[in-house]
Amino acid sequence: MNLSLAPAATLAVARRRPRFAGLVWGELFKLVRLRIVWVLVALETLFILGALVLLAMSPDTKSALSDNALGAFHNLLQGDLSLARIFTGIAVLILAAHVVGLEYQQGTIRILLGRGVGRLQLLGAKVLALAVITLALLAAELALEAIVAWMLVSALDGSAWRALNAEFWADARFYLLGVLVSIGATLLLGVVASVVGRSLSFGLAVALSWFPVDNLVTIPLNLAVRLTHSDFWSTVSTCLLGPLLNRLSGYLAPAWHLTVSGPSGPTVATMHDDGFGIQPLAPVTAAHALAVIGVYGLVFAVTAVVLTWRRDVLE
Repeated sequence: MNLSLAPAATLAVARRRPRFAGLVWGELFKLVRLRIVWVLVALETLFILGALVLLAMSPDTKSALSDNALGAFHNLLQGDLSLARIFTGIAVLILAAHVVGLEYQQGTIRILLGRGVGRLQLLGAKVLALAVITLALLAAELALEAIVAWMLVSALDGSAWRALNAEFWADARFYLLGVLVSIGATLLLGVVASVVGRSLSFGLAVALSWFPVDNLVTIPLNLAVRLTHSDFWSTVSTCLLGPLLNRLSGYLAPAWHLTVSGPSGPTVATMHDDGFGIQPLAPVTAAHALAVIGVYGLVFAVTAVVLTWRRDVLE
């Protein structure tokens, strides 16, 4: 009799195990109820509105739209998406520390694992939930920037919209791709920092200090280039994650053309968008930048998976 009931009991236990979709939904539910999420949303909104208000108050904005509307729109595109990349990147680092590191720090992860949730299953659910929330934040931020920018341009010079052409929209797509790649690498950094440290404080400290340190490393490398007259140090700078993410959109975006007035009449100038922030000390191609960023992302992902899979949860 007991033998006949054993398979049914085993099947019932298996059915009670949490499904991946349920885990993702649970992580999303926890995220939207975190106070820090709404604080970050409020701060991002204030920063964006403040930056656009300052732009509107600048006396050069209206003249730039009148004299060189296409160039002004490219500058606006570059500035807005750079702000979106920076603010969303900071937000995802903070959220990753709360979602992953705090789970270890408070010991609640032991309860989840004790209920039959797999370690990698739980990690995957957390990463996917973070990705969904991050994309939602980015979409809301870009929508806000687009609405305010439309109001600003319409108020200053409504005819400036005619300057937008196919090259501008192509650049916009490449810039958005660069932002998405940057946020993906930043998300993996935040997750691996929290997995390694197993605490909120360690995850925040490592994740938030990575990019400032990474960018500042270019200063001693520049000094080394001047002292040694060797290109080796410049090559090292092309392998730093922070500077590559700063300039990734500029590497990806193709050149665009601008008609300017010259001494002998109108001429067509070839323009390049450089991105925003500290850059590597040597020229970098898009293929090189994507390859190096991909290696960083792979190392972050493998480290997080291996440590989650192999280490015991004892604390």
